[in-house]
Amino acid sequence: MYNIKLKERMQKVFLVLFVGVLGVFINNQAMKTSVIANDVLLANVEALANTEATPPTACLGEGLFTCPIYGEKVEEIYIGYSLR
Repeated sequence: MYNIKLKERMQKVFLVLFVGVLGVFINNQAMKTSVIANDVLLANVEALANTEATPPTACLGEGLFTCPIYGEKVEEIYIGYSLR
């Protein structure tokens, strides 16, 4: 009788330990996935923000001014189109 109770108690202890280790493993995997997702999200936000920082620019003709886009000499440079 004593041997059966000991066996049942050991099974319960191993079950609790197994569930605990499994929980830690699953939590660790979930944290790695969220970090990767956050890195991708931040890279996308930075890429979108970079296009906002530089105003639209256009270079026309051949002349004395250096075009900021191509680095060639142009006649006219148009920077920052706006409807304001």
